[in-house]
Amino acid sequence: MTKADRARIVFLADDYAGYESRGLLGQHGISVFIEVEKNGKKSHILFDTAQYAEGVIHNANILGIDLKNIGVIVLSHNHYDHTGGLYGIIKHINRRIPVVAHPDIFKPSISIGEDNVRLNIGVPESREKLEAAGANFILTRSPLEVAPGVYFLGEIPREWPHLSPGLEGNYTIENGELVKHELRDDTGIAIVVDGFGAIVIGGCSHSGIANIVKHAESVVKETPMVVMGGFHMISAPQDLISETIEKFKELGVREVHAGHCTGLRAEYLFMEEYGSNFKLLHSGHLTVY
Repeated sequence: MTKADRARIVFLADDYAGYESRGLLGQHGISVFIEVEKNGKKSHILFDTAQYAEGVIHNANILGIDLKNIGVIVLSHNHYDHTGGLYGIIKHINRRIPVVAHPDIFKPSISIGEDNVRLNIGVPESREKLEAAGANFILTRSPLEVAPGVYFLGEIPREWPHLSPGLEGNYTIENGELVKHELRDDTGIAIVVDGFGAIVIGGCSHSGIANIVKHAESVVKETPMVVMGGFHMISAPQDLISETIEKFKELGVREVHAGHCTGLRAEYLFMEEYGSNFKLLHSGHLTVY
């Protein structure tokens, strides 16, 4: 199991622009720049692309990050607030680049609510258009090391299915029939730092952030010391949030950095439990391990 010597993680997009941020933009979505160093060599990964590229590129420029150095893009799942910026970012990079995701990433994603019907909440552009722009898709259900010490987690076993917050009213098409979208493509990424442990990042965590963390532990064989990202608990009842927190404690999680779709109630309960080891995500949020 390869381990990075050092990792730098920067959130280029989150729903919240940040207290006293200077010129940074918030948007509903997540995009995370990851830099790992191994034996003096640096590798750069982009995890998710938020919903529009312009905001990600703008924030990267302010933060002094050159997106053209990215070696691989990893997608957490199909929804537009994580994949909408993909086309613009690939065009900005202006070369062929691997894009790692689950094989269901292009599965139709349809939202039907009481007063709102959206026929496409998935990847906005077609696979053909993205490939023409430079995307080289690597679609796998299995875990995959995408850079030294950085692991795409593949399909997440839902060991605790009741802790898997799907998306109400989200449907897909299977064999010509409209069925509930189980979002089996929802996954995460783990970064293993030598002498520290694992950092686990989720996008929206429709598979359940506790399930993602548990699977990460089994994949990388390291304690998940830090968990970051959107936990999709915005509508979750307090008992399910509390149970997730208990799972975190059992798994050895020491720091929680949450934002995007986590929800105010969940953020408060995590902060109450973790104290100063809880951080609210925002555009420009930076950590080094």
